[in-house]
Amino acid sequence: MKRWTMIVIGGLVAMALSMPALAQAPAAENAQKAGERREQRGKAAQKKGERLEKKGARQEKAGQKLEAQGKVKAGEKLEAKGERNEKRGERLEKKGARLQKQGEKIENKSQSTDQKK
Repeated sequence: MKRWTMIVIGGLVAMALSMPALAQAPAAENAQKAGERREQRGKAAQKKGERLEKKGARQEKAGQKLEAQGKVKAGEKLEAKGERNEKRGERLEKKGARLQKQGEKIENKSQSTDQKK
């Protein structure tokens, strides 16, 4: 019983996918949009990374000031937090650059396939 129902359902799915109204549209436009989205995400990640780096530097300075005032524990904690934020910012910047490159690659690929058609 289960086999027959699976075969029937599989046949219906195959028919539905082969119908022109339900078949998948060409992915050229979608690929270009995806490339642009990835580029935008990359730019946003780079900006966020830069902001985090600046924030980390500010936190480190504030930590040093606290240490100078005699609040050693709080100063060290803030400095450690600042270092973490700086590292996170650097990673985000790298990730952003990588995403931008991927987006450009996807766009170029879709444009070259459009030219071939």
